[in-house]
Amino acid sequence: MASLYHSSLPFSPPSSSCHGVLSLPPRTAASFACLCRVPPQDDHDAELLGALQSNGNGMLLSEQHPTASPQALDPIPGELGDGRRRSSQFRARDYARRIMSLPMAERVKVLDLLQRDDDAALTVSDYNDIISALARGGDYDSAVALFRSLLDPNGSVAPDAHSFAIAVQCFCRKGAPDEAKETLDEMLARGHLPSVAAFSAVVGCLCKRGRVTRAMEVFDAMRAVGSEPTIRTYNSLIGGLCYVGRLEEARDLLGKLKDAPKQTADIYTFTIVLDGFCKVGRTEDAMAIFDDAIRAGLSPTIFTFNALLNGHCKEGNLLKAYDLLMEMCDSETCPPDKISYTIVLPALLRAGEISAAWKTFKRMEHAGFEADGRALDTLARGLCRQCAADISVLKDAKEVFGKVVSAGHEPVSYTYCLMAQALARGGEVDAAVAVLDEMVRKGYALRKRAYTDVVRALCDRSRTRDAVRVLATVIAKDFVPGRNAFDALLGELSRQERWPDAMAVYAAAVKRGVVVSLKRNVKEALVVDHEEEAAWESPAQLGVPQ
Repeated sequence: MASLYHSSLPFSPPSSSCHGVLSLPPRTAASFACLCRVPPQDDHDAELLGALQSNGNGMLLSEQHPTASPQALDPIPGELGDGRRRSSQFRARDYARRIMSLPMAERVKVLDLLQRDDDAALTVSDYNDIISALARGGDYDSAVALFRSLLDPNGSVAPDAHSFAIAVQCFCRKGAPDEAKETLDEMLARGHLPSVAAFSAVVGCLCKRGRVTRAMEVFDAMRAVGSEPTIRTYNSLIGGLCYVGRLEEARDLLGKLKDAPKQTADIYTFTIVLDGFCKVGRTEDAMAIFDDAIRAGLSPTIFTFNALLNGHCKEGNLLKAYDLLMEMCDSETCPPDKISYTIVLPALLRAGEISAAWKTFKRMEHAGFEADGRALDTLARGLCRQCAADISVLKDAKEVFGKVVSAGHEPVSYTYCLMAQALARGGEVDAAVAVLDEMVRKGYALRKRAYTDVVRALCDRSRTRDAVRVLATVIAKDFVPGRNAFDALLGELSRQERWPDAMAVYAAAVKRGVVVSLKRNVKEALVVDHEEEAAWESPAQLGVPQ
């Protein structure tokens, strides 16, 4: 993590040599408390101390808002209320807790002032407390700079095992695995035994960067000095092996861990390995590892199930993924989360399994999760296509389409067209015309199949005026209507014997190069009328007994 504030003030332990990075000022008669109480006018550091004593936030009293209530730091332990020192030994440990409440910039300034305190030299324990305070505050750069200053051979304070341990953790949190390993090696070279946490941190940091070979070196060194790796160490190493594709080595290490007397593999260990196999399309091996975990008495977590769902979907085993998801839905111990649904739902939609996708969506909605707009858009299109074979699906298509619009996700042009077609086939002609009008308003391209179906539905209901308006709208958008749309309208106008209107429609088609046959449409209309009249004048219609 990068520091929020990089101090320009170098850090150095007290040294009698002038070669140190930062040397202490000469001893003066004024004490720390006196400097806080009466700061000289020409001393910027003393002014800062006075400000800290006043309000604790690094602002001078003249800069503070008159209505703001000052938040002073508590008196330093070892100091009396009147400013007199109770002890000459300055306790950095007690003061480190107070700098944690300061902003980052002021925190570094206070550290610089601490090194200028002339009552007593800071010990390595005091430096460790300051480095720890910086690390807890997230200022890893300053913590590392202060630690490196302790490595100065001319300094009077040398780092101990705790100093190295803090520095190792800082390097790991900064994402600097090489520096962390070098610090660990220096620690071993100086005769300090790193803790198990320090070893594990370096192993984990190296594995996250794919430096598995170096992580194995640290792992071997850990065991060589007699430190027993924890399950966290094993999990980091196994995760690194899977990350770089060394799956067989990861599985072998898992097998050794299962037989180890001191450490036992947990469900997270099994999940790491099976997830690695799932990502490379080896779901059968992953299922074998899953069965081993069940036999070991471990309870799978949601991460375990999601890894398997992802593996099944990547390999195209959608039925297995769907069945596993349904089992999770019926489970009370590990129900699916939003990630589980978002893995399976898009895979079903891509494969065209609309019925299964619809059931998955309803389960997801019942569980309180929302599908993303893209998945809803795809589901709406799939349901609209199904309306051609089963018009009862129209209700579901309208529901999903409404959710897409209400969620603020703009449906694509193709979705609008399919929705208009489905509505026209379902007899909801007014809604279909409204969808077409919305497309025109938004400037979307009109698919020929969509407005043709709407025109036919209008003509079937003798609504020729609305059908003409739809065609006029299409022509106004510089689209040439297809032959089927003109034929449907000409046939209905001829059936109604509206010959002038029929001729006008015919002329519009010819003008735009659309080949239609007015004669054929008139003939078909006359045949239909003749059949209707014959049927009406039949003995059965007239009530004459045969």
